[in-house]
Order: sequence, then structure tokens, then C-alpha cells
Amino acid sequence: METLTSMRILITNDDGFNADGIKSLKKIALEMSTKENIFTVAPSINQSAKGRSITYKTDFEIIKKSSNDYCVGGTPTDCIIFALDHLLKDKKPDLILSGINWGYNLAEDVFYSGTIAAAMEGADRGVLSIALSQAYSGAEEELYPFLFAEKCSSKLCSSIYKNFSLSSKMIAFNVNFPANPKKRYPDCVKITPIGRRYASNFAINLHTKSENLYMANIDTINKNLSSTPEDDYTSCLAGYITVSPISMQIIEERSFKELKKVKF
Repeated sequence: METLTSMRILITNDDGFNADGIKSLKKIALEMSTKENIFTVAPSINQSAKGRSITYKTDFEIIKKSSNDYCVGGTPTDCIIFALDHLLKDKKPDLILSGINWGYNLAEDVFYSGTIAAAMEGADRGVLSIALSQAYSGAEEELYPFLFAEKCSSKLCSSIYKNFSLSSKMIAFNVNFPANPKKRYPDCVKITPIGRRYASNFAINLHTKSENLYMANIDTINKNLSSTPEDDYTSCLAGYITVSPISMQIIEERSFKELKKVKF
């Protein structure tokens, strides 16, 4: 295992190369390692809710900002693929940090989030990966939205790294910081399962332009409650930092066994 000061850290996000959250994440990474061992590969523009999509068979631009910083005209997953297959091909990073996302990624958000998708791509390629997101609730938090996360993240991520770097190569960790923490770190940390809302968190808005033409946009509802007590959604909204492991195992074992019994 690398010492914390010498470990190589790859940083990415889905809010874009110039987003405030990734600037905070760089500060956090500098508490864990040295500047020369920190690499930033992030999308050139906001890629929120892109999930694990890739720019398939289409050229995209990659701009070298410095020896360790690259701006990618693609998705968060594109960023990880470029970093691991090219930039850091000869010496893979010890840790991938994705975020800090502006807004939480809880419950079924994990299926849509580009922040989490980047961490999943890293984990799938054998690198311990952590996605970090910051909930918000009003104007006061928006003045210094990532201040609480900046105070806690290096300790939290270092603890995950120390305990799981050798054993959890195929697991991504989803971390969400509450808008209004109820306790001090580390008493505010809660290990939670991924929750599930009663209904979808997204709705479509349609506007008729003509008889055969519509304009549409999809936005969040933010009125749904979780159907599971003590999950990430319920706990984060109650003021806890939630930490949830996400496995790259894509077979649902129980259904798989039942399916084998079906006669076709």
C-alpha cells in the first residue's frame, strides 16, 4: 500500500472542469498527497445526469492544461477511460475521487449521476473510487457550499483508502454530505444502504410548438420520500454524512437462480 503522501490521486467530476466542487476536491486531495501526484481529468462542460455514457465512435477534444490537468470534451466516463488507458497507463492511480457534486446523489440517483458513473468506471477497472456529493437547501449554504465537505473529506477518504485499498477493487463508494449537519465529524458519519424513493424523482415538462412538434425538458421533483428507513436518502436529509458501497457485481444472484429453473 502506498503511503498517503505518495499515493497517486485522479480527480474528476460531472459538473465541469471549472466547477467550484472540483476546486474544493483539489484542496482535499492536497491534504492526502502531493501536488505532483494529483491528476485532474474532467469534462469541459457540465455533464450532469449523463450516467455511465461514453462518446462512442465520435471524436472528442482533449486539452492539456498542464502536465497533470486535462480538460475533456466528453463524459465523466470518457475522462476515466482516457486517464487510465493513456495518461496514467504505466502507473495507475491509487485512488479516484469524483466530485464534489453540486447537489446530492442519493437513492436511485446512482443510476443517473455522472459523478457516480466516473467512480464506477474506475472501480470496474480496479481502482478504489469514491464519489462525493454535497446536498444544499438554501441561500446560506450556497455562499460556501463545500465548506463542510472540505473539512471532513480528507479524513473520511483516507479512512476508506486505508481499510479498503487492498480488498475492494470492484467497489465504488458513494459519499453524500448533508446541507445541515446535525453532529460534528466523525459522529455525523453513517454507513447506509442505497435507498429507493416511492416514485421517480424526475418528471417531464412538455410544451406544444405545433401540431406535430413538442419541446420537452426533464427536471427533478424533490418531493418524494424514501420508502426505506435508515437508508442514504433518509439519513442525509436528517443531517448525516452517508457512505454507501456500490458493487460492480452485475448479476442478481437470487433472480439468476430462479431464472435457471424456468422452462422455456
